[in-house]
Amino acid sequence: MLSGRNKPSVALLFCLAALPILLVGCKSILPARSVPVEDQAALFKAPTLVPTAVIISEPTPTVQTSSAQGTDCTNMLQYIPPDLTYPDGSEVKPGETIDKQWQVKNAGTCNWDSTYTLQFMGGEGMGAASPQALVPARNGTETVIAVIFTAPVEPGRYTSQWKAYGPDGQPFGELLYLDITVVSAQ
Repeated sequence: MLSGRNKPSVALLFCLAALPILLVGCKSILPARSVPVEDQAALFKAPTLVPTAVIISEPTPTVQTSSAQGTDCTNMLQYIPPDLTYPDGSEVKPGETIDKQWQVKNAGTCNWDSTYTLQFMGGEGMGAASPQALVPARNGTETVIAVIFTAPVEPGRYTSQWKAYGPDGQPFGELLYLDITVVSAQ
């Protein structure tokens, strides 16, 4: 005979009696429609990852100079229309700050580095410093050249012409222009 301590509780007996009913009830929860075997996706099998050692080294920086390029390279700046800011004939206010930007391509075989400059060639300087460092660019790539100008205070049409210069002091490529019309302030 079972003592009071070893008697199964009523709750335990209820759970044991209800278990077959619950299991049978779970069988009745089937998908609303079955998918034919040929349309079923293959079972997913997780990949086995194999640890590998990768050695990462720091790249050694190299300085690109015109002498490292050799003397056989060719300098060429190609303007890519349209102007990014202030198209030709843009109207500006007297004394307005102008951030002129041109899209250009280094169409030569030399890489532009810190020895390349952009220099004022003619027209009105409009307060822009000359020479200015030319944006470094590898051959065959496009870049944006920007120059900050200040519009004259007198109304009228003004132009400023700029050209790229190589480390040998020789100009190259197409001229870059700023062409604005200063309108009287109202």
